[in-house]
Amino acid sequence: MPDVDVLTQAAQSITQGDFMGAMTIFEGHIGASPDDPAGYHGWAEAALFEVQENGNMDEKGNDRINEGQIAAYFRKASGMEPGNADYLAAYANALIEFDRIPMAIRQFKKLKDLGDASDEVDVSFHLYEAARLLIDAIDLKTNFDRSEAFARQFLPVSVEFALLGLGFTSAEEALEYLQTE
Repeated sequence: MPDVDVLTQAAQSITQGDFMGAMTIFEGHIGASPDDPAGYHGWAEAALFEVQENGNMDEKGNDRINEGQIAAYFRKASGMEPGNADYLAAYANALIEFDRIPMAIRQFKKLKDLGDASDEVDVSFHLYEAARLLIDAIDLKTNFDRSEAFARQFLPVSVEFALLGLGFTSAEEALEYLQTE
């Protein structure tokens, strides 16, 4: 069971831009409640914000925060609570951030399956956001050459995620609206 006061304190640190402070709070929470996925997810989220906001290289050119640890904690949280779409999407988004596009796509497919399996879990926003992030990452990786093999391999799934994110049940359904008679 999450310690609400500790998690609130950590969330407040994040909103104030004190990502390292939030990571410390989450580390304490993980030590006290190792079975609570919120600690792992929160630590990884704060660490990712720190990397995005302040970079990850120290003065010697080394990583300040281990990106593998960030991904591992996101993976652990999503594994501990596999029905949590937010945890799964955060893990997949981190994989995109760390240039692990094929792994990210596998996680987003799991997210799609989660949404398909339950009428109560709406993953459309996550899939739409996934499409945007994937296309950006693909464009950067291929220097905006969408004819490159890597782009041709992963752009179709990105477009599919975008269409699903717009509320279509499938790419085929969306194509029906694009066809003219």
